[in-house]
Parts: sequence; C-alpha cells; structure tokens
Amino acid sequence: MIGKEVISERYVTISQVKDLVVNKKRNIEDISYELGCALDYLEKFTKLDVEDSKELVSKLIDLGLDEKTSVKIADMLPEDLDDLKLIFYKREIPKNAKEILDVISQYR
Repeated sequence: MIGKEVISERYVTISQVKDLVVNKKRNIEDISYELGCALDYLEKFTKLDVEDSKELVSKLIDLGLDEKTSVKIADMLPEDLDDLKLIFYKREIPKNAKEILDVISQYR
C-alpha cells in the first residue's frame, strides 16, 4: 500500500493546493474525474494567488496567530468582525482583531 506512513505535515492555503493540482494536470494527459472535480472547486473558491496567500499567512503569524488559523483566514478572507468570529467560534477572538482585519483588507 502506498502512503503507509506520514512523513511530514503542514497546512497549506487553497491557493497553494490549486497550484499543485494545476501543475499535476500539466503532467497528465487524462485527468481523473476526482481531480477534475477538485480543480473545478479550487477555481471557484480560490481568492488569492499563491504568493499573496503565503505573504498574508506570514503576516498573520507575525500578529500572533497560529499557522492553522492563519491559513483558514487566508482562505476565507473575512470582511468584518462577525466573519472573523466564525473562524474563532470555539475560542476567544484575539484582542488585535481590528489589526487582523486591517491586514486582510490589504489583500481583497
């Protein structure tokens, strides 16, 4: 069986996944149905390019957020405090929420 053991794990944005899938598609003549569906989804919901998403995640981490939350915020690009609260539904929203929203607004 291929993939018995997890070698490493990291969080990636939807933009990075789209880039990986597009690169894989270039190397394959006939893509599978599943890969086609995944690519269709990614094209509909990707909001940033790869470089912008990496930069945004880095800035959010610098503001004190963890990597998982930063990636989720970069994927969703919340517009206001209510949207941001949805991401933090199980824990307390950070005190620097306004600063986080200001950084996000630079990428919209």
